Amino acid sequence: MDIRRIPLWEGRNATYMSNDIVNVVIEDQGEVCLELSNSCVTGARVNPLSLPYFRGIGSGVLSDANGEWYQMKQSLYQAGGSYFTFPFSSEEHITSNNTYWTVRKYGTEENYGGVWRLSEMKSREEGNRYRLEKVDLLIPGHPVLYTAIRITNLQEEILYSSPSHSVMLGSPFFESGCFIDTNARNFSAYHTAVRELASNRFLSGPVFDDLKKAPLVKGGTADASYVPAPTGTYDYLLGKFPERARTGWVSVINPRLQQLFISFTPADMLDSFPNVFLVENYLGRMDTPWSLYDGATSQVYSLSVGMNYGPKHTKNFMIETGKSKVFYYADAFLGYDNPRMNLGFYTVEFIEGGILLKRTKSSIFVPADHSFEAIASVSKSLFQNGQESVRP
Repeated sequence: MDIRRIPLWEGRNATYMSNDIVNVVIEDQGEVCLELSNSCVTGARVNPLSLPYFRGIGSGVLSDANGEWYQMKQSLYQAGGSYFTFPFSSEEHITSNNTYWTVRKYGTEENYGGVWRLSEMKSREEGNRYRLEKVDLLIPGHPVLYTAIRITNLQEEILYSSPSHSVMLGSPFFESGCFIDTNARNFSAYHTAVRELASNRFLSGPVFDDLKKAPLVKGGTADASYVPAPTGTYDYLLGKFPERARTGWVSVINPRLQQLFISFTPADMLDSFPNVFLVENYLGRMDTPWSLYDGATSQVYSLSVGMNYGPKHTKNFMIETGKSKVFYYADAFLGYDNPRMNLGFYTVEFIEGGILLKRTKSSIFVPADHSFEAIASVSKSLFQNGQESVRP
C-alpha cells in the first residue's frame, strides 16, 4: 500500500495511491482521476482512462494563449479521466470539475488496511453556495477505487442540481471490438447539442430496452453495446436503472487485452443516480478541440460512461438549505485469464466478497465491497462533524 503527493504540470499537483494491484492518480484541479491502471495478460500496465491529445497542462484555460481553441472552457482544457460534476455542467458558474480542490489530509486505515485521501472544495458564488467533501479509498486485494462525496447546501434557498459521475475511456483499453453492458433499461438517444459539430448514428426519441437493438437514424437497428470501427458519429444514450436493482452498474470488456472496467453504485444511491449514460464518440466530434479546427477531421475516439440524475442541462436534484447528501460510487479495473469471457457475459451476481460475471460455466470474479461498508465507515470518520451554517 502506498500514498503520496506528486507534482504534475505548471502548479498542478496530484495524489498517487496504490495497493499493488491498481495505481491511482487524482489531480487537485477538478478532482480528476487521471489513472486507474492495472496489468493486462501480456504484461503491460494499462490505464483505461482517456487523456485526450488536447488536454491542457497549464494553470488554466483563461491564462492559456490557445484559450479560444478550447472555447474558453476549463472542462475541455482538462478533459478526460474520471470525475464528479456538481451542481451541473456549466462554464458560467463554479462547479466541482472546473476548479481547484484542497487535499486536507491522507493516510492509512487500520480496520480495512487501506489508504485514503480527504479533499474539499467550496463555492461561495451567489445563488450557488455549497461545500463538497470527498474521500477516496483503496483496499488491499481490490482492483477498485471507492469514492464518497458529501454535498452540503450553504445557502438560504434550495440548491437545484444534476450531479453525475463520468468516466472517459480511451486507447489502449478502449478500441473497436469492445463490449459495453449495463443493468439499465429504457434507453433513449439524444440529439447533438447546438455547439457540437457532429452527426448522430442513433435516432432520438424512441425508447428501447435492448442496447443490441438501438434504432438508427437511417432506419433499422444496430448493436450499441458492440464498439465498431470508427463510424464518424457521436451519440449520447441515456438509460434507467431498474427500481429494485441491488446495484447500478455499467461495464466495458476489451477481449484482446482481456481486461474489464466496471463502474457501480449501491441501491440506496439509485434515487440520486437513477440513470446510466453512454457517450459514443467514434471519431464523430468535429468541433475544436476534438478536431484541429471547426469542421475538420475528428481526432478523438472514445467512450464516456457514467451515472447521473438526469439528461444534460437539467437541474432537478434538490438539496434543502443547510442539508447534506452523501454519494457513493466505485470504479474497478482488472485483467482476466479466461478467454471464454472474451464474448462478454450473461449474468452479474453480487455475492459475498465481490462481483461475479458469468457466461455459462465461465466467469470473471471482481473482488469488491459492493455494499460500500468500508468507504461508508472511513468517510463517516473523516467528514466534518455537524453542518456548516448557512449565511444569516
